[in-house]
Amino acid sequence: MDALKEEIDELKPKVKNTFMSSQGSDSTKTKILMIYLFVSLGLAYHFEEEIYETLKEGFENIEKIMAGEEDLYTVSIIFWVFRRYGHYISSGTRVSTHVFSIIIDV
Repeated sequence: MDALKEEIDELKPKVKNTFMSSQGSDSTKTKILMIYLFVSLGLAYHFEEEIYETLKEGFENIEKIMAGEEDLYTVSIIFWVFRRYGHYISSGTRVSTHVFSIIIDV
């Protein structure tokens, strides 16, 4: 068990650095997809502070993040991550209208 803990402690800063190193709306989208992976793998608790910081920034720029996004799978992950962490997107926003138009076009 000690070897596993040491390996986790060694890898955690590397993952954190990778997660926090990118900038811009495309990188925020990438970070949100990484958050989904962290949650899916049961690792999110290691990066809670970084996750909340990323989602706060992402929620403020949600229209930029979603602009031009046509992949319904990616859109659903982004919505899921925001909802999981308490950020709800109203159906009256441009973002939700964009998402609904993607669904209708499918």
